[in-house]
Amino acid sequence: MKTSFKAAIFALALAVSVGASADSYVFNKNLKFGNRNADVSALQAVLGVTPATGYFGSITLKAVKAYQLANSLPATGFVGPMTRAVLNAVPTTPVTPTTPVTPSTTLQGSEGFAEVRLSPTPTNNTNIQTTMDIPVYGIEFKAKQSDISVERVNLQVAVLNGTDAENPSTLINKITVRDGSTVLATIPVNSSTFSKDTSSSTNNVYYLQITGISTKVAKDTIKTLTFSFDTNSIDTARSVTVGVYGTQGIRTVDGRGISSYNGLTDTRAHTFNKPGNSNLLVKSDATTIYSQNYRINTTSNGAEKVLLSTFAVKSETGPSKIVNVTAAVTASGTKPSNLYLYDGSTILDARSVPTSGVVTFDLNNSNQVIAQDQTKTFTIKADMPATTATGTLVSASVTNVTYEKANGSSVSVTSAISGPYHYFAPVVPQFSKISSTATTVKNDNLDTSVTANVKLGVVAQGGDISATSSFTAVIGLKNIANGNTVATSSVTGVVESGQTLFADGASKTIEFTANFASSSFSAGTTNVKTFVQSITFKPFASNIPATLSAGFELLDSDGYASFSK
Repeated sequence: MKTSFKAAIFALALAVSVGASADSYVFNKNLKFGNRNADVSALQAVLGVTPATGYFGSITLKAVKAYQLANSLPATGFVGPMTRAVLNAVPTTPVTPTTPVTPSTTLQGSEGFAEVRLSPTPTNNTNIQTTMDIPVYGIEFKAKQSDISVERVNLQVAVLNGTDAENPSTLINKITVRDGSTVLATIPVNSSTFSKDTSSSTNNVYYLQITGISTKVAKDTIKTLTFSFDTNSIDTARSVTVGVYGTQGIRTVDGRGISSYNGLTDTRAHTFNKPGNSNLLVKSDATTIYSQNYRINTTSNGAEKVLLSTFAVKSETGPSKIVNVTAAVTASGTKPSNLYLYDGSTILDARSVPTSGVVTFDLNNSNQVIAQDQTKTFTIKADMPATTATGTLVSASVTNVTYEKANGSSVSVTSAISGPYHYFAPVVPQFSKISSTATTVKNDNLDTSVTANVKLGVVAQGGDISATSSFTAVIGLKNIANGNTVATSSVTGVVESGQTLFADGASKTIEFTANFASSSFSAGTTNVKTFVQSITFKPFASNIPATLSAGFELLDSDGYASFSK
């Protein structure tokens, strides 16, 4: 794998440094040993002689001879008409750093080499419908025995339009090289960027020499370079194969400054399709939203931007742009005054709630484009007026989502994603789960019943809440297999002995326990978990109705009961 010093100079002659190339400089004058001018500086830049002093000395002479040998020219060291013709004709492309890259520290170690293999990612992709920054190929470099520097990669690209071969520039307009998230190079592509391999039997292979990468890989570490394409709009699908050109298409330099060469026979295959096809799924968010108790401030603005529900959308087979979302509000009591649609913390649209309770959010100007295979979660929030009736229950559901495909056609998706009911009153307890368990009770080694236990943290909001009458809860069990309710029971909560009230703003605990005979469960029910269906409480103030029911459902049990009947 090691090369001789002569081969190292040969590699140096092939390299193209940042800032000059045969593409950007035309050599019109003969050059020879002893010349000192701008043409020599450009020649040194092309041959990789650093620093480019502008003086044609012994180092430049050796580089010229190596370049002439590599191109089947007489190795005279004189840059005459034949050598200039090759310099002006061969399209070598220098890398153009997008952002300034801090030079790596000096390579450490003695002689070494790079182990090179195809990176597991990116993988083959048969349905590319985007045009920006598409990963198409990855190379892993492992430095052995010394630090190494990756200097050059000859990228091979074959593009087929049906069965017809095309110059890759018909599809690609930019190539980006990255080390992780760091951009090492960007290469604009035009019709002369790629060279055609005329020896290819299929006559469809083109290659591009990317030089001056100069990224360091420390000894015994691995670094991955990823190559991405930006593409033009296309009318028909293109099949693209990407690989490394030649058995010495990759050049690295070790800690002694000696070049080594590698090839890769592995390729990646991609199909670039005309954008247009996409399918949008509307589904429940992975994070379940449970019922909440919200305090209504009857002397000021009611309640502002309280969370009602979430939903998610996933785009399949292509990108989708969300055009509008229709939500329906169901209220037992007072309807919300306003409804909001959020993307994270960003308000996408806000609408007043009409008598019908149906609101359509307009997202045409929000640029909510869901990429292929991407899932995005949206949130619905509401304002409640100060006149909200005590004990109001409110729920929001998504009934329709309209999206636009990349070809401009619109599709409407019917949905039935419903959020939980939320409870509104001037005085409410806000609950937090401490624990929730379901335990099998055995008698003579037989499963006879299940005990459900829930311990909650309680914070009174808006006023004191009576502890003397305590809290009554409907505790239930749900079948884990299908989510159906197995049984429910009304039980009284246990609070601290002698406690008469939960003071406004104070944090206390309360515990509920219910027992259920397993004989009452339907056949096939063997695994259940605890939930809280509702909790009834009594405000301490005399001017508030004696009994209120808090809408609260807890389904994320810490444990579940498994039994046999």
